Amino acid sequence: MNRSDLDWVYIRRFTARPLLSAAVAIAVLAFALWTHNEHKALFAQLKANRVAVYEDYESLIAQRRLVDRYHRRYQQYYELGFIGRENRLDVVETMRTTTAELDLPRVSYTIEPQAGVVAPVTSFLGGENIQVRVSKLQLEMGLMHEIDLLRFFDVLQSQAPGVIKVDRCQLTNIGDTSGAPGDPNLSANCEVNIFSVITSDVHSGETT
Repeated sequence: MNRSDLDWVYIRRFTARPLLSAAVAIAVLAFALWTHNEHKALFAQLKANRVAVYEDYESLIAQRRLVDRYHRRYQQYYELGFIGRENRLDVVETMRTTTAELDLPRVSYTIEPQAGVVAPVTSFLGGENIQVRVSKLQLEMGLMHEIDLLRFFDVLQSQAPGVIKVDRCQLTNIGDTSGAPGDPNLSANCEVNIFSVITSDVHSGETT
């Protein structure tokens, strides 16, 4: 059979449509594969974004809890008078009223000028925004009983501003059977540190 013997018109009539269908099918398949890969890549990107957003959300929640916890602690210290400018008048007034309430025979005091404190441990978060200060208080007290000294410092710590640390106390027995009623039986000589903290927001409040 020669090539000239083929009926090309007949062949084209019955092969053109299947070939066209095959070409369209191949094109549709290629487009479907390309679309699938594009959507697969988009899905992977969206999934990664979702994971990143979820991690950011979890980190934000953890930071919020941390801020809330330290804010409550800050508020407690602020209400105690530990954070803020030292208020010596309140300390003196608290000592005066406590002396009257406990009916102590005698209380005298001297307060040294406030000085800075070199903290044993520093934080890179605080830096110069946090300054710890201390005032040294010298107390001389006449007491009827040892328990009066503990009661005095309990009230002073709970009501006076700042954080109070008793550095040293020396008790001396001065009781005398010939003494008048109401005379002290003990003499106390104490050194007390009153700590306060100045923060950046307190500085800004001072300048306004």
